[in-house]
Amino acid sequence: MNKHAIYHRSKSEYAYAYNKDTLHLLLRTAKDDFDRVDIVIGDPFQWKNQAWVHEIFTMKKRYQSELFDYYFIEYKSKYLRTKYTFILYKNDDVYIYGTRGVEKIHKDDHERIYNLSQYFNYPYINHEDLHNTPSWVKNTVWYQIFPDRFNGVNNQSTLNWNNKVVKNNEIYGGNLQGVIEKIPHLKELGVTGIYFTPIFKSPSAHKYDTSDYFTIDPTFGTNEDFKELVQKCHENNIKVVLDAVFNHAGFDHPFFQDVIKNGEKSIYRNSFFIEKFPVINFPLDEFGKPKTFDKTNLNYRTFAFTPFMPKWNTSDPLAEKHLLDVTTYWIKEYDIDGWRIDVSNEISHDFLRKMRVAAKTAKQDTFLFGENWDSSLPWLQGDQVDSVMNYDWVYPVWQYFEHKITLEQFKSQMNDYLAQTPKHVLTNMFNMLDSHDTMRIKHRLNQDMRRVMLAFVFMFVSCGAPNIYYGTEIGMTGAHDPDNRRTFPKDKTTYDMDFFNFLKKLIQIREQYPSLKAPDYLFTNSNVLSFYKELNDERILVLINNTLDAVEINMTSMKGTYINLFTEEKVTINDILKMNSYDFLLLKEVTYETDN
Repeated sequence: MNKHAIYHRSKSEYAYAYNKDTLHLLLRTAKDDFDRVDIVIGDPFQWKNQAWVHEIFTMKKRYQSELFDYYFIEYKSKYLRTKYTFILYKNDDVYIYGTRGVEKIHKDDHERIYNLSQYFNYPYINHEDLHNTPSWVKNTVWYQIFPDRFNGVNNQSTLNWNNKVVKNNEIYGGNLQGVIEKIPHLKELGVTGIYFTPIFKSPSAHKYDTSDYFTIDPTFGTNEDFKELVQKCHENNIKVVLDAVFNHAGFDHPFFQDVIKNGEKSIYRNSFFIEKFPVINFPLDEFGKPKTFDKTNLNYRTFAFTPFMPKWNTSDPLAEKHLLDVTTYWIKEYDIDGWRIDVSNEISHDFLRKMRVAAKTAKQDTFLFGENWDSSLPWLQGDQVDSVMNYDWVYPVWQYFEHKITLEQFKSQMNDYLAQTPKHVLTNMFNMLDSHDTMRIKHRLNQDMRRVMLAFVFMFVSCGAPNIYYGTEIGMTGAHDPDNRRTFPKDKTTYDMDFFNFLKKLIQIREQYPSLKAPDYLFTNSNVLSFYKELNDERILVLINNTLDAVEINMTSMKGTYINLFTEEKVTINDILKMNSYDFLLLKEVTYETDN
């Protein structure tokens, strides 16, 4: 027995309230270390005839990774208070695991087994602490737009829209009327939500250096243009989410300019993190902007080391009020549906809690998701963001489809991810294969659209809401920033319509078959990526050959009659199935009954 591998912690990803009366409980052990795991569980205050009233259940080994087994149970807590311990069986040995660790016991040692002082405790399921993510999120197909490069009506830029090489200081003239013009394109594809990178007044093309949070940047149009855009999106069943750049302001923001001008006498001196005065210790150009500077010797804190982005001190009352007013203004006045919070992992948890209250008070079904590049569970407790951009998921996806990890390593990493991410969080995650911060998926996969299709198949059969980065649906490519921010082509003859129609069909299939949104990949033992998605009386087999070679697959454990979801043809599978290189199949079992 490997004691070091045994792990559980209450009120964590290993024990959480899934809904108003249901707990999800997870125990980790070393891979293949135990024959069976039971849980002894009940309300700590329910006694009858001086005996504790409890239940004993055998837990399901739900996930297995390279190192660990994960045992799972969903438990209805009648009185919302729950005490529990784990009984582990290995050959003829019996162990108990509670808050004091692991101990070998006799199977009939009732005094030790029922010593509640050493039980794990979930004291109470408080309804205020539950996640209240809007129900619409999990069914959304997102589309991310970088406005300057998407589409422009009455374009005022002097730059050539068809430039193949673009720079971040170039403004190409995409605007909000251009987005409105493209709504039929998005509607045809099947998009139901748009996430815009920043659209507020700013001197840059990317707009992450905000000058005025209450005004649409003039290059994009007017506030009235934005109101029209939201209305037309809503008429077409498309939600609208804006980018909240609340970690830092732009150099031109009036609060920061006041600090530059008035120094220690500025009423906004505490709205930023000023290390010393005067604030500016470097030369400015003729426009009053940083000219040359030592990025590690600035007199104020910034995002990364750029003087163009001074960091907000969100604990300052003036800064806090300003940013919370921004949060509610665009919800109340323009009916937006949510915020994506830029650099959310560098913003205080305290401010994020206040932002959540402000947003949900303004509109109950507002959606908040963060830009976190690492494990994000501290932000996903139900009191801050509803979701994050799902890098935990996409890192192994990238590596597998780039052929940097093996199939077994990929399955192991996916199982670790599934085990350690609460199910109500998984459902609402913002899944993506590329964005304005990463190379485009087509570039990542060596311009091979067959491989791109495989990656999209996997995303669309994964739990969480899928995202399409603008232009990916018609075959756009690009390396890292700024190459990933090229302009959306005007010439429709350049569109990869085969891929557009493939994505359109994939979106329709995902909407038609709820099991594809279920959390687990029920992996099979195969020489290709192969797993079932199950929900109620529906089971779908997914087969992905992520190799350059045609393969023969032993289908003995998977043989049966299926419907090919792309061709809608009936398929009978016997012992051997042949698949071409970089091919996939989505197969629905014709008859399937659960064990329940």
